[in-house]
Parts: sequence; C-alpha cells; structure tokens
Amino acid sequence: MRRIAWLPLALLSACADSPSNSPGNYRHYYTIDGLARETLVYVPQSASGSTAVPVVFMFHGTSGDGRKFYEISGWREKADAEGLIAVFPSALTHCLKEDDNHDGDFDDAGELKVTTKWAAGKLGDPARMPLCTAEELAGLTPERRALADHPLADDVAFVRAMLDDLASQYAIDTRRIYATGFSNGGSFTSRLAVEMADRFAAVAAASGGLDVDPVPGARPIPFVFSGGNLDDGVTEALGVTSLPLDESLLGFAPIEELVGGYLAAFGLDAEHSFTLRNLSGRSVAQLDYTTSVAGSGAGNFFSFMIIDGLGHQYPNGKNHPVVMADELWEVFRAESL
Repeated sequence: MRRIAWLPLALLSACADSPSNSPGNYRHYYTIDGLARETLVYVPQSASGSTAVPVVFMFHGTSGDGRKFYEISGWREKADAEGLIAVFPSALTHCLKEDDNHDGDFDDAGELKVTTKWAAGKLGDPARMPLCTAEELAGLTPERRALADHPLADDVAFVRAMLDDLASQYAIDTRRIYATGFSNGGSFTSRLAVEMADRFAAVAAASGGLDVDPVPGARPIPFVFSGGNLDDGVTEALGVTSLPLDESLLGFAPIEELVGGYLAAFGLDAEHSFTLRNLSGRSVAQLDYTTSVAGSGAGNFFSFMIIDGLGHQYPNGKNHPVVMADELWEVFRAESL
C-alpha cells in the first residue's frame, strides 16, 4: 500500500470541509512506495480565498528541480496575473545510461549519468535508458549513491497523490487542471496526456516527445507541442543547422513519426492546417490537427509549434522573446473537463 504524507512550509488556513487559499509558497512532502517526494505549490495573492481556482503543473527537465522552474519558467508570474495556483514538482535523482552518440551501446564516456529524471517511458527500459547496475551504483561517491540507489520512481502515482492532496488542501477547480513540461518533463506530460487524460483538462509539452506507446487515453484531450528550430538535440540528429518554418517539417521522418504518435494517442486525423504567425516578434510555424476520429464535439486537438530562434530552452521572455506561459495559458483557459 502506498503511504502518502504531506507537510507545508507554513500552516494552511483551509479547513478539511471547506478549503481556502492562503497566499504563499508551500512545500509538500510525500512518500510513494517508500521513496520521499516533494513539490512546491505557489498560491498568489490573486488566488486567495475560498473561490475554486485553476491549477497548472510545471514539470522541469533533466537535471532540474521544482524550485528552478518556479524561478525561471514564467508560471509563477502567470499565477500572479491570472489568479491560478502553480505547482512545481521535483523528479528523483536516478543513476542511468543514455546512448548519446546513438551507436547502439551505453559504454561511451559520459553516457552514465546521475541526475534528476522523470519516468516518461524510456527511463528504466533496458534497451532505451537502463538504470545503473548494483556494481555501477557501488562505484559512485557515497553522496551520489545515496541519491540514486533506489528503484524506478512511480511518477504517475506521485502525480495522482499530488492531485488528491491539492483537492483536499486548497480551493481548486478540479475541472480546470493543466500540465506542461520541458524536455524530459515534456515527455512526462505527454505520458500523462495518455494515461491520465481523465484528470487534466489540457496538456502541453515543450521540446519533449511521446516516449510511451500511443494508446488512446481515457478521453480525447487538447494538447500543444512546442519546440525550437535551433534545438541542437533535434537538428544534429537530422543533420541540419535549423528546422524549416513551413510544412516541409513533416518531410523529416522523425518529426512525422512524432506527430503521428500524438495523433494516434489523441484520436485525430492527419488532416491539418498550417499557419506561419508572429509571436513576440518571432515567427512560429504551426500545424493544427482538429479533425477528431472520436466523433464530432469531442473537443480534442493537437497543435505542433516550431519557434524561430529558439534552442533547447523553455522560453520565458529573457532567454527568448516568447513567454511560453503566456501562450499556453491562452489555450488552457478555454479548456475544462
């Protein structure tokens, strides 16, 4: 049985029967399958009181944590402006191996890593991203071994625990809960869109693709994928210096495969529209898929965006003119379960 514990940094003013929101930063602690987990919950002044408000989860990328993306993602500022609660979970540290040079093994220098990583689908798969062996763990420093010497985290169970806890401790609108993530965090939110579509009204991923089988989820879900045309993790694999900002994007087999996986998972036809639009002074190539195979009125769609001048970053208005939190909130705010 999973035992879940939580503890905020400050006392919440909400009572059990009628929770309300007190402004502040709250750190919640959980135990999932014996592993200690934590998340940062930000309640802005604009979300105070007993009126139920929306919630946005922001999942960081590899090597990050919740505190880092509280500081740099732009969702804290968006929470202030819109009166929503922003949640910044932290992944566990794992000892893992990645085939960075795509030579079919995990034996090259630098391919053994000790870092935070979400269980998005590849992590723990012996063929794609194996965890370290007991012998490899024993070779780490005591500090690194203490962080990484544990089984694969059940991150989906962690999300379910957070959702249940939030509903009991805060005044939230459970029909308006959203998730977004960057890089490995984007791959994890892609997994959530497949496996937990009954809990999230809409989901987004930035620079992180679908790493689980594209099995249709519990409900058709709106989803936004974004990436940069200068993302070196993509351009180097494709042998180009930048991605084109037109429909020839789909001429690259890996991109066609990525898009096809999302369409299969979200119940959408390959028919699409293309728009080249301006966002914060930068061009954005956008493919929109809105023809649902789930039937008329399902409300599901998939938007695929490539942003000019963006590398492997979550754009926040400082590292790039685009503020992704602003763009996504305009999509999220229109969606509810």
